[in-house]
Amino acid sequence: MLTILKRIWETAWQGLRRNNWLFLACISTLVISLMIFTSIILLNHTANTVISFLKEKVDISLYFKPEIPEEDILKVRNLLIGWEEIESVDYVSKDEALKEFQQQISSNEALKKALEELGENPLSAALNIKAKNPQSYNTIVDKINTSALKDKLLTIDLAENQKILEQMNKLLTGIQLVSLVCMVVLVLISFIIALNTIRMAIYSLKEEIEIMKLVGASPWFIRGPFLLEGALEGIFASIIAILLMIPIIIWFVPKIEIFFGNFQLTEFFWSHFIQIFLYQTLFGVFLGVSASFSAINKYLKI
Repeated sequence: MLTILKRIWETAWQGLRRNNWLFLACISTLVISLMIFTSIILLNHTANTVISFLKEKVDISLYFKPEIPEEDILKVRNLLIGWEEIESVDYVSKDEALKEFQQQISSNEALKKALEELGENPLSAALNIKAKNPQSYNTIVDKINTSALKDKLLTIDLAENQKILEQMNKLLTGIQLVSLVCMVVLVLISFIIALNTIRMAIYSLKEEIEIMKLVGASPWFIRGPFLLEGALEGIFASIIAILLMIPIIIWFVPKIEIFFGNFQLTEFFWSHFIQIFLYQTLFGVFLGVSASFSAINKYLKI
C-alpha cells in the first residue's frame, strides 16, 4: 500500500514539473477564484456587522404627555419590562432629554436662542424600549396602541428606525443573494478552466496512460496522480491567495474602515485567519480534485 501511494505521489509530482506551464495556468485561475471566495466571506461578515450594529440602534420611544407624573411613567416602565417581547426599557426624564438635545444643537445658534427664549423645558419624558427580536417591534407597538397606556402618550416613535432596519435587511438579503450567485458562477468558471487545463495535461500523457492500462494498472491507480495533482494545485493556490490577501488586509482595508466606519474587518480576518485559510484551502482542493476526476472520467474512459 505504501509503495502504491509513493508511486502515485512521484507520478503526480513529475506531472506537475513536466507540465509546469499548465500547472501555472491552473494555479493562476484557482488563485483568482480563491481570492474572490475569501472576499465574499469578508463581504458577508461586513454586511452582517452593519445589520447587527443598526439593530442595536433601533428602539421604540414612548413620549408621555407633560401632565403625566414621573411615578406613573415608572409604573408603566415596570409593566413593560414584564412583556415577553421586550428586552429592556430605559427611562429618560425631561431634564435628561433636554441635556441631550442641547448637546445635539450645540453648533446651531438659532435653535439655542429659540430654546432660551422659551424659558422652559419643552421636551417630554420618554421610555426607550428594546425588543428581544427586531421583528417584535410592530407587535409591541400594536399592544401599546390597544392598551390603556395609549391615553398617557403623546406619540410613539418607531417608523423611521423600523424603515431603516427594513431597508438594511433587504440590503443584506441582496448581498447574500449576489454572493450566492457569484459563488455559483465562480465555481462553474473555475471548474471549466481547471477541467480544460487538466484535460490538456492528461492528453500530453496519453501514451504513458495507455501503457499503464496495458500492464494492468487499476483505474484508481491511473486516476490517483491526477487527483493528487488537483489537490496540490488547490493547496498551492490557497497559499498564494492568502499571501496576496494579507497586504490588502493590512494596507487597503483599514482605509475603508476609517471611511465607512470601523466594522473591525481587519480584526475579524486575523482572529479567524485559520478558519478562513482552511475553508479557502478546502474549496481549492475541491475544485482541483473535482475537475481532475471529471477530466479523467470524460476523456480517458476509464
